[in-house]
Amino acid sequence: MSGMLDGEEYSLHNRLRRGTDPTRHFVEEGWRSLRTPSLRFDLWNYWVEHLDPTDDSVNPLIHYLLRGRHDGLAALPAPSPPRPPIQLSRPPRRAALFAGYDRDGLIDDTVVAYLTELSRHADVYYLADGVLRPGQLARLAGFTRGAWSVPHGAYDFGSFSLLARDLVGWQRLEKYDEIVLANDSCYLLRTLDDVFDQMSGRACDWWSLQATSMQHDESYVRDDSPIPLAEAKQRFVGPRYWTDDRFLHLSSYFLVFRRPVLDDPGFRWRLDTVTPQAEKRLVIHKYEVGISRYLVDAGFEFDTFLPDLWAFHPLYGRHFFELVERGFPLVKRNFLGENPRHVAHLGDWEERLRRLVPEAPYAAMRVHLERVTPPALLHDAHRAGVDTDGRRHIPPRATRGFGLRRLDRETPTFSHWWAFPASPSGRLDPGLRAVFEEVREDPSVHKIVLTRARPLADTLGGVRVTVMPMDTPDGQAAMVRCGALLSAETPDVTYPFPFPRGRHDHVHLGLGLPVLADPLSASGGRDWGRLLGLAVCSSGEALVRAATIPDLGLERTWVTGLPRHDHLVLELSLLPADLRDAEHHLRETLDGRPLVVWWARGAARPIPAGLAAWAREHDAVIGVREPRLDRANGWMRAMVDLDLPHLLDLSDRALSSPVPVHRVAAAVVTDDDPHALDALATGVPLLQLTGTAPNDGPEGALPVGWARPIKCENPDAVVRELTVLSTAGFARHEVTVPAGAPAIDGAAARRFAHRVRLLRDR
Repeated sequence: MSGMLDGEEYSLHNRLRRGTDPTRHFVEEGWRSLRTPSLRFDLWNYWVEHLDPTDDSVNPLIHYLLRGRHDGLAALPAPSPPRPPIQLSRPPRRAALFAGYDRDGLIDDTVVAYLTELSRHADVYYLADGVLRPGQLARLAGFTRGAWSVPHGAYDFGSFSLLARDLVGWQRLEKYDEIVLANDSCYLLRTLDDVFDQMSGRACDWWSLQATSMQHDESYVRDDSPIPLAEAKQRFVGPRYWTDDRFLHLSSYFLVFRRPVLDDPGFRWRLDTVTPQAEKRLVIHKYEVGISRYLVDAGFEFDTFLPDLWAFHPLYGRHFFELVERGFPLVKRNFLGENPRHVAHLGDWEERLRRLVPEAPYAAMRVHLERVTPPALLHDAHRAGVDTDGRRHIPPRATRGFGLRRLDRETPTFSHWWAFPASPSGRLDPGLRAVFEEVREDPSVHKIVLTRARPLADTLGGVRVTVMPMDTPDGQAAMVRCGALLSAETPDVTYPFPFPRGRHDHVHLGLGLPVLADPLSASGGRDWGRLLGLAVCSSGEALVRAATIPDLGLERTWVTGLPRHDHLVLELSLLPADLRDAEHHLRETLDGRPLVVWWARGAARPIPAGLAAWAREHDAVIGVREPRLDRANGWMRAMVDLDLPHLLDLSDRALSSPVPVHRVAAAVVTDDDPHALDALATGVPLLQLTGTAPNDGPEGALPVGWARPIKCENPDAVVRELTVLSTAGFARHEVTVPAGAPAIDGAAARRFAHRVRLLRDR
């Protein structure tokens, strides 16, 4: 590449495998992931200055070699002379553009506290990346000038860009002296009075709470003491680096810009052209570091609340508590929940912070931290310590591949240990929950409940019950001891580990009522041959499953009925306490109104034109249950824009179990969600959207004897059918089962548990 790519250095800094051609690697993938080709070419600066930064179809280096250099375009930015920094002559008028994200669709109490304090110093404009639950934005009405919820997937800079460019607008922002960019990745520890009072008196064009650079990293330098900011600027601003995080830059969790920067066309261009990136690293390099580099090269003077450059990364390192002692107002959530730099004894974070800042909202912080942090990460984050010889001790993490196979091979397996894996949403599948409740008081069964991406949402009791994260050493050690591995998903999803088939009994709770053609696409799953037993609701379903699922013989189907139906038909008094409470709360929320559940797993289709009018006429509540409510093309996003009188979030993030939804629903509307089909086990009218559903198929080949969904071939047919149902008082249908099939009697879990126990004696 005409000397513009240093192959040896490129291979070294990007850790290419031996034999990899650096030129081919850069051309095929390196440039898109912003890998520096050489110190003679600034890839991102050239891209954003001379090409379209929202388009990744043109390689900037190839463009420069073929055209740019002939047109006189510079390969490197030419640093501008320093500009005289602005000194504020009066208290500034501020606006704050605040970026939020919550995977549960909530505005957390910690965010409300942060925004309330920020509103004392600035006009706050809030944007959540995602779809919030109905009513959440109303929590901000008293202290924000504007609040929106828009799924865009471009992280915090995507929210900053949308706010500045579209929702608030640059013209409206021109009346402010300072613009604050902040996000909800931090908890507020103390007021911001001292920060704004100090920084208002300093001469600068932009500022933040602290600066950072990997050139001063506590892991690689002997002396990690703070460096005065003026000295850090002299040492770390000028040189070019192979990796962008070595540039001295200001972090995006709290940035403040004054008018010279805000009026600069280059700054606005960079903020206006933010787009979603394939990985978070690119967001940091393109926008967080990229904007810092541009402003420094353009001669804009910056300052920081902390007068020194602390060792990388000061908000994640062992010196953080010293910063709080010096008045630092924020703490990073990821520091407390993930401990990426393995700070010793971080499990005592609350006690250590409370000594320094007694007034911080620690209870709310702890609740939020446990809600949003995967249990395995939280477990590992707080185990780092110091050995007796003074060395830092980093505990081992969960193993994979050969290490896990070896652990399984060398660990005894016990047939009376049963594994109950929670779903990624944090709940036990209704079938798993029913089996768990069946054996909860049985001391001969050791129940191992394995959590995954979320804390356990179910309230479980009983004897010999152990709850632990699956992806931890302790969780894996318990899992490999389990003789019975229960599953409600495809086996490779539930247990993505290469366990030998002979050491564990894999049993499945069932795929749902067989009234649609292959509703779970079971034949597409892997490792169905692991199963020793699959619960089915009838002998007809057994034939269908054996014929359509590879490696599953008819002898491994158990005609026990589906345990997931048990809690749908039992008397309320026989349900577990948490399910009773959830049903009671849902009924209170409905206040006697009929609940129509929009229960779909596919993307939103056209919504019936008359749905809102029908809901108003019949005083009905529309509830939405779908896998992810923050989908831009999801049903909740579409429903929020309707003028519905009552809209409920019924997802796993609002209700830990679908059981109360089924028991309370007046009608269910679905595409092909197998969980929605369980309405047929309760007699609740089920309306199926057809026409474009991928699994619509001929019914003649399906087992007979079950009730059928009401087919609705277009959206308007849904409203017509709902009108008919409401006229009849949403009467439930008679529940029918095929001849010879077990009754839906609430005892399927008992029959299933009996079959699992029999595996001990085989």
